Amino acid sequence: MKYRKLGKTELSVSEIGLGTAQIGGPSLINRRYIGSPKIEKEEALKILNGGFNSGINFYDTADKYGDGESERLLGEVFHKKREQVILATKCGLTLSGERCFEKKYVKNCLEKSLKNLKTDYIDVFQLTKPDITLIQSGEIYELLDELKREGKIRFSGVSTGTDEETIKLISDNRVDTLQIFYNLLHVKPNKLFIGKAFDSGIGLIIRSPLSSGVLAGKYDYNTKFAKEDDRSLYLYGETLKLRIDMINMMVERYQLNSLGDILLLSLNYLLSNTKISTIIPGVSKTCQLDGILEVIDIERMSLESFYKLENFLDEGKN
Repeated sequence: MKYRKLGKTELSVSEIGLGTAQIGGPSLINRRYIGSPKIEKEEALKILNGGFNSGINFYDTADKYGDGESERLLGEVFHKKREQVILATKCGLTLSGERCFEKKYVKNCLEKSLKNLKTDYIDVFQLTKPDITLIQSGEIYELLDELKREGKIRFSGVSTGTDEETIKLISDNRVDTLQIFYNLLHVKPNKLFIGKAFDSGIGLIIRSPLSSGVLAGKYDYNTKFAKEDDRSLYLYGETLKLRIDMINMMVERYQLNSLGDILLLSLNYLLSNTKISTIIPGVSKTCQLDGILEVIDIERMSLESFYKLENFLDEGKN
């Protein structure tokens, strides 16, 4: 495993982290269970321990993943080796499915997360998708700075929604990290703002590096997700078709022979970008984790190959 600085923080994070939405399972939001399908606790513990034994030290979670179950599992596994891991969690989504960033609500969420994680501090505490109006007001910065002063969090971050919000956050440069959507099917961030964030010393955490699992190569045009799987809300119809079209185009262009080839190409593309800090794929089986970790031994792309691939993808969308 290789490690990178998380922006201007003092943290050294594994370039492959672990997203833990799948480990938590579905959450009850607006009286409906939604999220990732539930997995057995034994499998979840194997994933966490397997990741740690492979050198993964960065774990991203949220208070709503499995109604706190993801955090509780992380606390169970890592509370006795707390100093060896970097824990990042998020808040901002309410039980009704709305966003709330009022001080009292956020502080209450933070206290619950601390209890779930069995720790007295969060390494990276992130707010999930505050809108542009709230960002412009500066209120979230004041709140996050206050939490730092209280010693409850070490570093602050935002999991971003739109490009407009991300660019504003980078321009203000008042949080330590940004969690952004970036993958082989969505390379726009690299051309739009990744370089600016890097130059500003903002640590970049890459969510959905496999485009909600599509870049694992196991889905097709006819894939349908269970109703409790949040992908059923957006990954269907034309959206799914466009993603599968792009994958088929890459399979043909790069003569990929197996499901693992597109997965490793996707991960290697991201890790070849030295301006990001860590990627946080999620897994629901230990065998999926093993497949992801194979990218460690692959030679990174040259700059020429990296940009040729990006340009090929851009041309394919037009």
